[in-house]
Amino acid sequence: MSVQTCVCYCTDQSYLFPTLVSALQARAHAAADIADIIIVCFDVDAVTFSIAGSICKKNNIIIFSKSRSDIDGASAMLGRLYLDEILPENYRNILYVDGDTQIKYCLNELLSCPPPKEHFFASADPMVFLLEDDSREGEGVREHFVDIGLTSQKSTLYFNTGVLYFHRSAWAAIAEQARTIIRSQSRMSRFPDQDILNLVGIERVLPMSLSWNFPVFLFNADLEDTIQPKIVHYMSQPKPWEGIFRPWQAVDYEPYPAFVAAYPEISGLWKSSSPLRKARYLAQQNYKRFCETRRWGRGPLHARILDYEARCRNGAEQTEQLSF
Repeated sequence: MSVQTCVCYCTDQSYLFPTLVSALQARAHAAADIADIIIVCFDVDAVTFSIAGSICKKNNIIIFSKSRSDIDGASAMLGRLYLDEILPENYRNILYVDGDTQIKYCLNELLSCPPPKEHFFASADPMVFLLEDDSREGEGVREHFVDIGLTSQKSTLYFNTGVLYFHRSAWAAIAEQARTIIRSQSRMSRFPDQDILNLVGIERVLPMSLSWNFPVFLFNADLEDTIQPKIVHYMSQPKPWEGIFRPWQAVDYEPYPAFVAAYPEISGLWKSSSPLRKARYLAQQNYKRFCETRRWGRGPLHARILDYEARCRNGAEQTEQLSF
């Protein structure tokens, strides 16, 4: 009997390198009889795809080659909106993961508890914790949510789309609505697919612990012992494959040179940063660490995250009952 669950990535050539690293980690942290690992590539050249395909074959990872024409000419970023059309029909439960992630711990617990058919799991976006913040940043978040058409109540449910766990039939309906809106828009918002997915899917979302989509900057907030990150999401710039920049350490950078050492044929996809850019990143990250530790490491923002995690834990039993 074929596996009905998969962990799926969508990428183009520019993000294939980190995506392969994350997918290898996912394979190591997900039992083969529970889930397949799949990479969907868009407009990756034949030579590069052949190299990636050979690596995937050795590591029990499935890789597909697609064209942007298969997704209405959209960018690979929007590939998740077409997964119900692209993936083989046997996959009913799909854990979508962005390529700028690292899988730190076992995924079996999450994969073994699929979402209810009409719903999906997603973690709160960090912007949600700023909604009640009396600051310029908080005001900007509130204005953004109003601008995209979210009510005050729905704004509190705004989710990040870097990690999504959904039932295929529910996603098909959400994705179709999202594609329709994207085709009709003349102006894209700041977070195009994420904003639209929230607009059409927010009534079906079930809150998921930040442990499954942990924003890397929250390492500055001294929350890792409480939340215990299993999937770390390296949002914004820089990225961990570009070097060691706070708040991550050498252990977060090491998977990339280790990957190239094991598969030197892929080294051409690993783009290094210039010394000037690295110096700029070091200064930027040190400054952000100072600010974020003060703002998120204690006080209202810290408390709101802990409250969110408590609500996720309290709702887990009810969600599990809905899944069967």
